[in-house]
Amino acid sequence: MAFNLIDMVRERFTGNVIQQMGSAMGEDPSTLGKALPGVIATVGGSVVERGSTEAGAQRLMSQLNEGGYTGPNAGNEEILSADTEERGQGMLNGLFGDKLGTITSALGRSGGFSNSKSAGGMMALVAPMIMSVIGKHVRDNRLGAAGLGQLLGGQKSLLSAALPAGLGSILGMGGAAAVGPRVVEEVHETRAVPTVETVRRQQPIERAPVHHAEPKKKNLSWVIPVALLALLAGWFLTRGRRSEPRREQAAVTQPARPQAQPQQRPVDTGVGGAGTAGTTPPMARDAQTMRQAIDSGARSFILAGVAFEEGSATLTPQSDASVGQLASVLREKPNSRVRIAGHTDATGDVNVNRQLAQRRAEAVRSALVEDGISANRVDVAAVGSEQPVAPNNTQQGRDMNRGIEVQVLSR
Repeated sequence: MAFNLIDMVRERFTGNVIQQMGSAMGEDPSTLGKALPGVIATVGGSVVERGSTEAGAQRLMSQLNEGGYTGPNAGNEEILSADTEERGQGMLNGLFGDKLGTITSALGRSGGFSNSKSAGGMMALVAPMIMSVIGKHVRDNRLGAAGLGQLLGGQKSLLSAALPAGLGSILGMGGAAAVGPRVVEEVHETRAVPTVETVRRQQPIERAPVHHAEPKKKNLSWVIPVALLALLAGWFLTRGRRSEPRREQAAVTQPARPQAQPQQRPVDTGVGGAGTAGTTPPMARDAQTMRQAIDSGARSFILAGVAFEEGSATLTPQSDASVGQLASVLREKPNSRVRIAGHTDATGDVNVNRQLAQRRAEAVRSALVEDGISANRVDVAAVGSEQPVAPNNTQQGRDMNRGIEVQVLSR
């Protein structure tokens, strides 16, 4: 039988399950049943979009394995449980970021729910079931990451066709949003540049002929006297300096000072809180350097490789590897707790920067929860532009002031 994600997930939501959901949410069960395919397409579409690339398929495979979705009990998960809904909510935050509210509202309207909260609750129950169905298929067919990517790629058109009206443009599935350029921000801002094809499509601009007035001949008779005066002045200055001690030479012959080393946050065996303002935490680029930072007593470190879509808190697929490695290190250290702190440069309004930093920190936290890290082990903080490590009047300084800092609260 051909793999059909919508049908396979819908089979999990039996009539009895729909009845119980309706009672718990205060919704008509028939309304939930009619809205279910659109909810599956909305959540599943985002999962498929992320997992259809090579890097995304590898990360999704890790999530399936670590979440137990490819284990012997795959396919037997209990839908109506607090744990299922909590895991699902973490997945939704990681999948949709700051678009979640907009998507939930749109689903509530299109599905005929009495309120958007019911739509959000249904999405939170559907998300783990989507992972369960995919995981069971991976296990039963012994798929690798490449096979998983092909499987998900084959579901795109099916899910796109089942999306409720208006959701495709929000999710970027189908329509202009799916093929438009993605402008990404990582450590430094990247601006969209018009392509050659875009320029060719523009209409030629007619320009009026420009008449250049003939330049007037300049009177240069004053140049020679001024040049003579400059030569005389230089001669007198040179003659006067011959009798003075050459301080410049003495300065050159002094021993050179050692070159200043880049300032780093001092190692602190204590835990919690941000470090000294104006110092730069160590940069952690992989699981090994993250592990070393925690084991060495570092108070915090910068999570390298994390990027967001410009002006939003939506993590790019390229960020999956860094967040996944942090989750792996945290799983190794079950007693550790961290705080995800969002930093921005000083460009723009201070309050807007703080709000963006908060949303980005929450997006990283949600991705960690989606990777199996308990929510009570990860705090968030919005530092914004209040703790710069470099001047904000240069591009290099602004680049240094943006990022995600992981503050170690306990080891």
